[in-house]
Amino acid sequence: MQNDFEFVKKVNTRWRDMDAIGHINHATYLTYFETTRVDFLNELGFDSLKRGVDKGVILASMKIDYLEQSSHPREFNIGCRITRLGNKSFDLCSAIFDLKLSNPVVVGVFTLVTFDYKSQKSIVLTDNIKSNFLPF
Repeated sequence: MQNDFEFVKKVNTRWRDMDAIGHINHATYLTYFETTRVDFLNELGFDSLKRGVDKGVILASMKIDYLEQSSHPREFNIGCRITRLGNKSFDLCSAIFDLKLSNPVVVGVFTLVTFDYKSQKSIVLTDNIKSNFLPF
């Protein structure tokens, strides 16, 4: 449910987001997730938009479940939360909610690795990541 997420970003669909059938294209949801993930990580101190940073996070894997169809125009709320912690990786659960529906349209789990770009090695999770851990 939407109230399971403390971090929520509002996204509006665009005409170009539709596929030939008139649905929001499945790949477009990944862009919505990415936009929300970048904003969430910025709040945790990872400025992924700045070039030349020493430390950051990299996407290692993702699993996406498409639950409902939607079409343009739509307004979505997209929630993010950290649901698993490892030593150097964590899972970010994200869900896209159509404001007209109570259940999510798409759900994704993204495994991210904290990374030192200078040494090109994974690093231990930061305190900001650990303190934002909210398992279901």
